[in-house]
Amino acid sequence: MNNTLGVDIGGSKIKMVLWDGAKILKEWKSETANLENLKKGLEFFSGGRTTANLKVGIGLPGLLDFKNNKALFCKNLPKFNNVNLKACFPTEIRIDNDAKCFLRAEVAMMAGKKPENVLGVIFGTGIGGAISDYRGRDGWAGEFGHIIIAKNKTWEKLYQETKNKPKEQEKINAIGFANLINIFNPEAIILGGKGAKKPNKQLIEKYLLVPKKQMPKFIIAKLKDNSVAIGAAMLWN
Repeated sequence: MNNTLGVDIGGSKIKMVLWDGAKILKEWKSETANLENLKKGLEFFSGGRTTANLKVGIGLPGLLDFKNNKALFCKNLPKFNNVNLKACFPTEIRIDNDAKCFLRAEVAMMAGKKPENVLGVIFGTGIGGAISDYRGRDGWAGEFGHIIIAKNKTWEKLYQETKNKPKEQEKINAIGFANLINIFNPEAIILGGKGAKKPNKQLIEKYLLVPKKQMPKFIIAKLKDNSVAIGAAMLWN
């Protein structure tokens, strides 16, 4: 494939990589996610030259309008709500949910036999999720962060509220993972984002129907903070 620009628009950063189908050729990062920095990143890769022939894949969180290339609702990135991203790039673009990009890249780059039934969970500013080979009616399937855990609060909200209470957060995460395991029965769950860590399996077992049978493998992402950008570039594979 030709070189593709993969863009990760996160709740607190923008990461871009130039991807040749096997490796990163060049990369750029901003610690603030806004439209101005999005344009700066594009300028970095263009070097003042036209980018009309460069294909771009973009991963961003929230509920997306794939037809019109924009985010309809992104709780942790409100400045990008209803922004037509095509207008920001003088070239062809494709968009996808950031967690789906993350999972696409991590599974593709796995060595050996790849699991057929796998989930991806990103612990960043919020919590994002993806299901292998399933998108849902509007392409929104996998928004795990919005499942209700307790007191009418979402997993994401409780995760954010307990960032300085590790024991409470550990229990919240165990309930969240148990819900996913009971519903999807995955072989593996790949964990990404700055807050990714192996969960407490003993806590999870309390909420499972058949603990020893159901427990999946928990895998920490290998591509680190490049996963989403690489997965976005892979939209052109």
